[in-house]
Amino acid sequence: MIRPAAGWSLRLALLIHLTGVLTLLLAAAMLPSLLLALHDQTPDMRGLGVAIGLSGLLGLILFIVGWLTTKKAAIGHREGFLIVGVGWTVAGLIGALPYWLYAHLAPGDICAATSAPLPIGYDFCSFTNAAFESISGFTTTGASILSDGLWADASGLTVEGRVGLPRGILLWRFMTHFLGGMGIIVLGVAILPLLGVGGMQLLKAEVPGPTTDKLAPRVEETARLLWKVYLIISIAMFLLLWIEMDWFEATCHTMATMATGGFSTRAASVMSFNSGYIEWIITLFMFIAGVNFTLHFGAVRARLRNYLRDAEFQVYAGIALITTLIAAVALYRAEESGMGIWEALRVSAFQIMTIYSTTGFASRDFELWTYAPMALLMLLSLMFVGGMAGSTGGGIKVIRLMVMTKLWVRELFLLSHPRAKRPVTFGGRVVEPDVLRATAAFIAAYFMLFVIGTLAFVLDGQDLLTASTCSIASLGNIGPGLGDIGPFDNYACLSAPAKWVSIELMLLGRLEVYTLLILLHPAFWRR
Repeated sequence: MIRPAAGWSLRLALLIHLTGVLTLLLAAAMLPSLLLALHDQTPDMRGLGVAIGLSGLLGLILFIVGWLTTKKAAIGHREGFLIVGVGWTVAGLIGALPYWLYAHLAPGDICAATSAPLPIGYDFCSFTNAAFESISGFTTTGASILSDGLWADASGLTVEGRVGLPRGILLWRFMTHFLGGMGIIVLGVAILPLLGVGGMQLLKAEVPGPTTDKLAPRVEETARLLWKVYLIISIAMFLLLWIEMDWFEATCHTMATMATGGFSTRAASVMSFNSGYIEWIITLFMFIAGVNFTLHFGAVRARLRNYLRDAEFQVYAGIALITTLIAAVALYRAEESGMGIWEALRVSAFQIMTIYSTTGFASRDFELWTYAPMALLMLLSLMFVGGMAGSTGGGIKVIRLMVMTKLWVRELFLLSHPRAKRPVTFGGRVVEPDVLRATAAFIAAYFMLFVIGTLAFVLDGQDLLTASTCSIASLGNIGPGLGDIGPFDNYACLSAPAKWVSIELMLLGRLEVYTLLILLHPAFWRR
């Protein structure tokens, strides 16, 4: 008989057991990168091999210890928050091992280099940098500490006079995006029956957005269906990109786009391809990745009308269209841009969707759009929005802003009609007071964290523009900001403590704030 996890001894055993499972999954996920490194005979072979060995051994130990000390216990509400919070943190640290070990074990002693130009892998000699890159990948933020070019092409040509990162380590970089996009916990629920017991608590605690719809009676089947849709759309995008990219870069950019991550194989991101076709394909799939995946599931089941009937999708698509047109007109009318109407439309659509979906690619240096302030204003405004609930995007989410807008309108109405009764409705249903309270509290906490983050980065010595956009770009899992962290800059300007602040903001944003904050509340740890 399955019994709920009662008492912290049992909770700890359950946490150890499932953390071991997730660690083993991560070790398995590193195998394709090792195989590619072995094929290429590149210096990352040793680091990836040791990382897999350490992760596999740690995961096996945790799995066995947890298995011996717990019997089939259901995952309750508090256990779900604890497992997800700890699981994502552990995943980020385990994911840093390939970077850090590559820098320290690669032939040539990368970390001993002192003269410029330093090897590209030199950035990973610091474990803080390695953890930053890993957690940025898993949270699909796409912020990077790499200070120069990454990789040239499949032949391994040099970048800016130096050899770029090997393909094996780059593949792991994008794998963190792909796993983090739909969620490493959801992946575990999908493929491991032992996580199916009470797994809905994990799904609710991990999936981005205020709601989690069940597509099937069993939660593990729901998770599998979400991953199937995720994979089907990813394959379609890969095939379309493969027309103008080689298979490796098509794979990497597909992983980054579908996860709304933003890592690229090129230092100049998507701009380096100089292809309108590639920009339109990525723009389309950034839009798709920002949509609730339960709607995509309905489309796969031949119910395309579900998109048009969904109130949140209508607003999501409307915001994308209106802001794109405003930015396109602003760029077209600005003589400094030198763009025709169709180029302005393509550039605007790409940059709007990369910020709106919280992906973080760049096809232009939008930081320079001071000559088109309306276009820049659209981008800055969208940094606080994000995609739909149930998408791979970050941010506050469209549905929360819709609910809050309806609440504000109701309050204005009640000021002039204090005796009236006017409930807040959404999709034809009355929104319960508990939901309104939770939504308002989330948005208040979100902006409070944004202010705290901005203050922390200012104290680190960053200017206000850099500090504020660094805060919202980390919290919203966007990646690029303005100032010293612009679309073609990086986060290397931050000190080590500031990078850890950014890491915490990334995790808070990816896990919907409360999943981590609740672990700091004393009442959570009481019986």
